[in-house]
Amino acid sequence: PDTLTTRGHIASWTGQTGQAREALRLFRELLPDRERVLGSDHPDTLTTRGHIASWTGQTGRASEALRLFRELLPDLQRVLGPDHPDTLTTRNNIASWTGQTGRAREALRLFRELLPDRERVLGSDHPDTLTTRGHIASWTGQTGEARGALRLFRELLPDQERVLGPDHPDTLRTSNNIAAWTGEMGEAREALRLFRKLLPDRERVLGPDHPGTLTTRGHIAHWTGQTGQAREALCLFQELLPDQERVLGPDHPDTLTTRGHIAHWTGQTGLAREALRLFRELLPDRERV
Repeated sequence: PDTLTTRGHIASWTGQTGQAREALRLFRELLPDRERVLGSDHPDTLTTRGHIASWTGQTGRASEALRLFRELLPDLQRVLGPDHPDTLTTRNNIASWTGQTGRAREALRLFRELLPDRERVLGSDHPDTLTTRGHIASWTGQTGEARGALRLFRELLPDQERVLGPDHPDTLRTSNNIAAWTGEMGEAREALRLFRKLLPDRERVLGPDHPGTLTTRGHIAHWTGQTGQAREALCLFQELLPDQERVLGPDHPDTLTTRGHIAHWTGQTGLAREALRLFRELLPDRERV
C-alpha cells in the first residue's frame, strides 16, 4: 500500500506541475493495481478514480470527466458516507464540470446546495469551503451577473489570504478572477494592470508552464487588445499558443480559444483574408472537440 501511495503522489504532483496528460496516464496505470491489492471499495482506490476523472477534465474532456464523477459519487456515499470530505469534493467536481459542459445555472445551483454542507462539516474557514465560495462567485458571473461575481470574489480574497496565505494557488486564482471580472465591468486598463501584477506571482509559485500561469498570460493578451493595442495583443497570443499546445495539448479548450483570439486580432490588424482563413481552420476542430 505504501508503494502505491507513493505512485499516487508522483502522479498527483506531476499534474500540479502542469503535465496533465502524464498525470492522467500515471493514475490510469495505478488504478488496476489499487483495485487488485486494496479492493474496489477501498478509499484509496476511490480517490484514484477521482483523480482520473479530474485529470480527464483537465486534458479537455469535460463531458467524460462529468460522467466519471457521477459514477463515482454513489460509491463514495455508500462507502464513506454523504458527509465525508471526499464525497463533498466529488459533489464539488460534479458541479464544476456541469458548468464546464455549458450549464452555468445548474452548476451555480449545485454549488449553492453544497456550500452549507461544507460549512457544517468542515467549517467556514476550511480551504474546501473557501473553494466552493469561489465557484459560486465564478458561476454567478457566468450566468450574467458580473457585478455580483466581482463582489463575491472581493469578499473571498481576504479570507483566503488570512487562512491560506497570499501565495497559495487558490488565493492567486481569486486574484485572477477579480482582475477578470474587473475587466468585464468595463475597466479594461485596471484589469490589465491587475493581471500584469499577478503574472510574476503565478510564475514564481506555480511555474511558467502551469495552466493557471498560461491562463493569466491569455488574460494579459486579451486585455492588451481591449485597451486598443491590437498588434501587441496578437503578438502575445502568438507567443502563448505553442506553450499551450505543448502543455495542454492542441485540443484543449484553452488552446482552441487562443487560436480564436489569434484569428480575431489578425483581422483587427487589417489582415482580413488571413483572419478568415484562420477561423475556417479553427471551426472543424471546435465542432469536433
